[in-house]
Amino acid sequence: MDQKPDLEARLAKLERDQALLRGFVLPAYWSLVDRLYARTPLPETAACLACGFSQKLARFARRHDACVFGGAALERLACPKCGCVFGPLKYLQTPPEVVEADYRLLYAHYSEGDSTEQEIRAFHALQPKPGGLYLNWGSGAWSASVDRLRAEGWDVWGYEPHAEVTSPFVVRNKGEISARFDGIFSNNVIEHLFDPLAQFAEFKGYLKPDGRMAHASPCYDWLYAFTRFHVFFPLGEAPRRLAERSGFSLVGAEDDGEFKVRVFQARP
Repeated sequence: MDQKPDLEARLAKLERDQALLRGFVLPAYWSLVDRLYARTPLPETAACLACGFSQKLARFARRHDACVFGGAALERLACPKCGCVFGPLKYLQTPPEVVEADYRLLYAHYSEGDSTEQEIRAFHALQPKPGGLYLNWGSGAWSASVDRLRAEGWDVWGYEPHAEVTSPFVVRNKGEISARFDGIFSNNVIEHLFDPLAQFAEFKGYLKPDGRMAHASPCYDWLYAFTRFHVFFPLGEAPRRLAERSGFSLVGAEDDGEFKVRVFQARP
């Protein structure tokens, strides 16, 4: 007797049950976090993730949204000095191991759209030179940019810590990054940085002394605020101020609809 139809039905039911469980657990968890957060004393002050401006928490303007991934209410802070919007604080204060698990759970059932063309545009914003060595930071599992650029003769590698990737040219762990690069580029990554200052300092350590970075994201404008995973919106003067604090100069910018990129040059 052929048991294949029965097995397929059981697998389909298991997948439906997992989706139902995920649809309950995530909203329930974040609803509980919101209830606890409302009863927890908040820090008296907060500091902008871009320019470092610090003031009493109550004096920051707020921007509100709701998370489409079950993350409940999202309240972010707007910096009056540089224009950066950051938060929600509840996610910025979440333990790193919980955030890592949250990302892995997200990418276990969710895939972003093909970002190949945007990543290639970000790469060319570096004004790359033949013979140079380049790193696609957060290259994802839904992009062919590394393979495409390598096929064109560019020495491009990828780093992807969250999504499952099998390419021999994409590493999963920072310990596997041993070279120093002429350029680092990314697409839809900068808005995920919990500590942009520390991350830019880390980037500088991977770059040659005259290296460049090109980070593309629609979140240089107030877009895609409906997810807890976006914690850093470098609006206004925020990219320049962050560059100045981290040893870079802002040397280029392009705004073409939702494709927006900022180019940073490492300073000696």
